[in-house]
Formats: sequence, structure tokens, C-alpha cells
Amino acid sequence: MWHELQTSMNALHSRIRGRPSYLMVFAAALMAACVVPARSGEAPDVQVLFVCEHGNVKSLMAASYFNQMARERKLPYRAVSRGSAPDSTTVPPAIVEGLRKDGFDVAAFHPVAVEQADITGSRQLVLINTELPASAQARQISTERWTDVPPASVNFDAARDSLRAHVTRLIDQLARPTGK
Repeated sequence: MWHELQTSMNALHSRIRGRPSYLMVFAAALMAACVVPARSGEAPDVQVLFVCEHGNVKSLMAASYFNQMARERKLPYRAVSRGSAPDSTTVPPAIVEGLRKDGFDVAAFHPVAVEQADITGSRQLVLINTELPASAQARQISTERWTDVPPASVNFDAARDSLRAHVTRLIDQLARPTGK
């Protein structure tokens, strides 16, 4: 949606170039006011937090698959990837390539260390073969531990299959009406 707004703004700017700047401000305000959620009263996405040790492989893969499945099922969830102890600023090339084949572009992704605010802002926490750092606590948040995910650097396909199976179960669980 933001891409379409930016494209419209650029087209509008080229049409009113050279005219008083207040017209540009008015046009921008008018276009911004027209950007509304797809459904009236739509709630913002609920965050699901995936954490692995480095934040650039398993949690990134899980968040990518989760976001795709949640979008396909029109669920109000959005996953983010974090690391308990990131040691890199990039994604390993083999993971970039494997996810690219699955339809995801993660080449520009930069891993981030998990912070308390990430946990507090999430409805669900998934720890993938790791624990939270001592500085972060997961009280009063639903937490799962996936301890059986093989290393993607050794066998991408096995890691992908394991993560997709876990993510599918989590999506199914989150899609169920509450109280059932």
C-alpha cells in the first residue's frame, strides 16, 4: 500500500511542480487521509516473536514461513525474527539462496538481538534451539520451545521441513477461535 502511495505522490509532484508549495502539502495530506485499513475497524497485526541463537537463520526462516501462511489465511498476525546472541550483521549466503528459492528475499535482512520490548509486544514467543538472554524475561506470554530443528547450514531442506511443520501447527493453533 505504501508503495502505491509513494508512486501516486511522485506522479502528483511532477504535475504540480513549480506551483505554490502549499498545494503539495495539501495534496500530501489529502492522500494520506485516504489511506485506511482494508476493513473498517481493523485491528493492527498481533506480533509473534521467533528467537534463535543468531537471529539470522532459523528464526528468520520461521518468521518468513509464518508471515506467508498467516497472510494466505488472512490472519491478523505478523512474525519477527530476533537472536539471543547475534554474531553477524548479515544472513549466510546459503540461507539467502534457500529462502529465495522459496520465494523470500532476505538479502537485506540484518539480525537484531532480542530485547524485553520485543517480548512485551508479542502475543506468542517461540524459542528455536535457544534460550532468552538473562536480561530478557518471558512472563505472562505464551512460549513454545522448538528443540528439534536441525541446523539449516548443514541441511537446509530438513530445517525448512521441520520449521514449516512447526509453523503450520502454530498457525492452526492461532487460527482456532479462543476458548475452544
